Amino acid sequence: MADNIGITRVPTNEEMQDYKQVGGYTPKMAFLAELAKVEAVFTKEHKPFDGQCAKLDFADKIADIEKESERRWGFVKAADIRSADFGDLTKYGDMKRFELVEDDQELEQQNVNGTKTAITTGHTVKYVCKRGHGCSVFIPMDVYEERFGDKKKKVEVPVK
Repeated sequence: MADNIGITRVPTNEEMQDYKQVGGYTPKMAFLAELAKVEAVFTKEHKPFDGQCAKLDFADKIADIEKESERRWGFVKAADIRSADFGDLTKYGDMKRFELVEDDQELEQQNVNGTKTAITTGHTVKYVCKRGHGCSVFIPMDVYEERFGDKKKKVEVPVK
């Protein structure tokens, strides 16, 4: 019973600057929330987005801020981390970041007149970013035809 004696004290503003809130809203949580919003836009448009590189770059940015804060103050100041800027996250969806690796046709078994028939519902296009992270994007047939058109070579059968 000695640990719960009911004495509490409200910390001062100076003390609050150095507090680290456990289980509270962190800059990483704010970053991940913003990243999810941007990634959802690219997913709806059936375009690749490199969320892994965005997370790595954010972790590097936080590490740099912590290192600089420790050099300047002798400890990591929480206010320095809270002021971290995410930058423009849409750059991680730029097509220049990606290289097309593979294009798979997606088939779905449907019942047509009592017969199971494979019908093409879309394509899964696989990309790789500059760092080597893979990203697969499912594209429905109507969007795929708009985006890629008839870029595939058509094979003509000679008539005898």
